[in-house]
Amino acid sequence: MEVRRIIPQGFCKGVIKAMMITNEVLASHTTPRPLYMLGGLVHNKHIIEAYQKEGIKVIPSLEGITHGSIIITAHGATDAIKQDIINRGLTLIDATCQDVAKTHTLIKSKLQDGYKILFFGKKTHPETIGILGISPQIILIESEEDIQKLPVVVGQIAFMVQTTMSTLDLAKVLTALRIKYPTIELHHDVCDATKQRQLALLQGIDDADLVLIVGDPMSNNTLKLQEVAKRKSKAPVLLVESINDLLNYDFTSIHKIVITAGASTPPAIVLEIEEGLKNGIHPSLLQSKDFLATQKPRN
Repeated sequence: MEVRRIIPQGFCKGVIKAMMITNEVLASHTTPRPLYMLGGLVHNKHIIEAYQKEGIKVIPSLEGITHGSIIITAHGATDAIKQDIINRGLTLIDATCQDVAKTHTLIKSKLQDGYKILFFGKKTHPETIGILGISPQIILIESEEDIQKLPVVVGQIAFMVQTTMSTLDLAKVLTALRIKYPTIELHHDVCDATKQRQLALLQGIDDADLVLIVGDPMSNNTLKLQEVAKRKSKAPVLLVESINDLLNYDFTSIHKIVITAGASTPPAIVLEIEEGLKNGIHPSLLQSKDFLATQKPRN
């Protein structure tokens, strides 16, 4: 059986930055305790559970929190939430992805200049929730169909996008926007990590008998990899969280497997799957420390 790993895959720079900040906080003797994380640091349950075992408490809101430190996740948060943390006398630790922070800054600037803002994202995703929290004037687009329902806009209008959206979906949205708003200012870059992983997958699945997408189902960029693969591949596409999901899979007729992983998937999980496919599938032997390593393990 041939097993081919798509490159690039796995941790992006934003995830690595967020985890390095959090790992440094855990090792610090001066950061006020207890340590709280406002939501999951990244969309991977193995990472979140590993941090919980290290003593970080994951909370949905600041309600009832009176002392300690609050980690803002890689998905970002509104200025109002950050100010609330400061007003409560808590220590703010900002692990926001640099690409997400860049989008926040750009939107604020455009709003100050009088622009109307259209934002393409998933309304339940924490990144989009944070963006919409900047201003009620931001209009959310979730699909190409939403554009037909948009009102006529007088004056300047700009478009931005959630960093983890599908490049295929984005292309359709951009086409429809250019028709409806010919003068719209487009800031439409999906982050490089998301774009590169999707494009690399598209170029590497033509001859596969099975495509494995490794990641957490709550990860939007992982789901978009799955969508892209299903649209372009004639082979079955499986989304798996760990090697345990493959224990009962029948590989009898499989000769070539292609593997990629979401931007928040620990490389150790991919390596264990790859080695298992070559030498025999087995229950996972990984431990918490394996999920929190920001460097890719050696082959």
